[in-house]
Amino acid sequence: GFEEASAYYHVNEAIAYLEQLGYRGRRRIFTRPLAVDARGTRDDNSWYSPGERTLTFGTGDVDDAEDGETVLHEFGHALQDAICPDFGQSPEAAAMGEGFGDYFAGSFFAAAKPASDRDAVMTWDGARGDGKPPCVRRLDSLLTYESFDHRASADEHANGQIWSATLWDIWKAIGRRAADRVVVESHFQLDGFTTFARGARAILDADRNLYRDRHRTSLRRIFRRRGIGPVE
Repeated sequence: GFEEASAYYHVNEAIAYLEQLGYRGRRRIFTRPLAVDARGTRDDNSWYSPGERTLTFGTGDVDDAEDGETVLHEFGHALQDAICPDFGQSPEAAAMGEGFGDYFAGSFFAAAKPASDRDAVMTWDGARGDGKPPCVRRLDSLLTYESFDHRASADEHANGQIWSATLWDIWKAIGRRAADRVVVESHFQLDGFTTFARGARAILDADRNLYRDRHRTSLRRIFRRRGIGPVE
């Protein structure tokens, strides 16, 4: 039952952390338990199902539920769907979903990792891969919005690295708690067909509402550097 214990523990800790950020009582995001199947497929794949509101983890290669960051990446999809139902219906929104999942996992575990490993996510799941350290993806991509692949066949995980890197820039600039708060809060302004530009605008609005524009200059600089806008 290790996979079940790992999935339960990490989802429970993530929800407790959201409560610490202020999402409790009438602002509670999850109003009922989130169903999890820790060994739901033999494929090397995991997912969140918005229709059933369940998390499913695969056992192909490395068991995904063994990796806390993989658990929290998929939990990120559930979190977005709980705030903004059916998030990810457009190519940019789908990429933002993947990018946010990587960001949330990386942010949650950053303090527990050596500084040299903080930019890498899902290192246990990607342990057989390349890189230093081996991982599924990284948060320190130099990609900008100009690199976004708009083709129908484009991979939302690849496009998502633009958004995760942007959020990670924010994390490094203003710190974990402030970054997590403005990023999570921004979702209350979005819909399932949102865009990077609208996501950036929502983050600026969240900073204004939560911190009276304390981080506005840093945020705008990051969005400009990543080619995401307009954010006036």
